[in-house]
Amino acid sequence: MGKMFSGILGGFTGTVGTVIGSGNRKGDDLIRVKTKKPRNSNSEAQVNQRTKFGLVTAFMQVVNFILKFSFKQMAGDTMSSYNYACHYALKNAIVGVAPDFELDYSKVLISQGLLSRESSAGAELVDGIVNFHWDDNSGTGNCTGTDKAVLLVYNVDQNEVSYSMGAVSRGMKAGSLPLPYNETGDTLLFYLFFQSASDDTLVSSSHFLGSVVIA
Repeated sequence: MGKMFSGILGGFTGTVGTVIGSGNRKGDDLIRVKTKKPRNSNSEAQVNQRTKFGLVTAFMQVVNFILKFSFKQMAGDTMSSYNYACHYALKNAIVGVAPDFELDYSKVLISQGLLSRESSAGAELVDGIVNFHWDDNSGTGNCTGTDKAVLLVYNVDQNEVSYSMGAVSRGMKAGSLPLPYNETGDTLLFYLFFQSASDDTLVSSSHFLGSVVIA
């Protein structure tokens, strides 16, 4: 606390808010601004959080063109679709113990919504092509045979994707994708969800269909 000696216009000693008052040997009154203590941004908790966030954003940035509509209804007006997707992954898909955190891609969602999901689905790599298949569960819940299938293959090691949006429908029960750029030893991930033909923001929650390593 500062102490004044000559009224409001006089000098003072001590601290008042962000100002420090003092005097020198000559009797002069001196005033200086209180310096801010540098914040340590390298605490263990902060380093861990940055590591987790880096794992999530490395994936989400590549598929952000999909996230713009695939989380729109769930994110609402509270945050962007991208931030919502990252928040979900940080909360549900980070595994491991510091400092060895990993992103569990089987728990990552690339869409989340109220459209009914497929009853069963799968994907297999055959001769450089990923073949997707699912049952037509049209009429179950709010899904229809005209719902558009969104297929995605993600190369974890190269951050490359191959995708299809609307080329096939739920009622067609199958679709295929060529591989994204890849090299021997790369890991590929397969995802599938559906999008309403009448409302682009009405989607099903995505389904992780497995992974394969390029031999």
